[in-house]
Amino acid sequence: MTWLTICLQQLFNTGTKMMQKILWISLPIVLSACSSQQLYQHTQNQVEINCNHKVGVEREQCLDKINTKPYKEYEAERQEIINGK
Repeated sequence: MTWLTICLQQLFNTGTKMMQKILWISLPIVLSACSSQQLYQHTQNQVEINCNHKVGVEREQCLDKINTKPYKEYEAERQEIINGK
C-alpha cells in the first residue's frame, strides 16, 4: 500500500465530515499531479508485487505474463490503437 492510500483510508475512516468534503474536492487535483508514466510504472510495480505473493509455478506463470514494455513503447502502441492506425 502506498502512503497516499493509507492516508486516504485514515481520513475516510476517522475524518470529520468537513475533512471528508475537503478530501473529495482536492483528490482530483492531487491525482492529476501524477503523470501517465508514473501511473504506468506504479501499476507495473503493483502487478509484480501481487505475483510475488504467489508461490511456486503460479508465481512464475504470473511473472511471465507481466508486461515489461518500456513506457515509451507502451504509449506508442496505445496511441496507435486510439488513433486507429
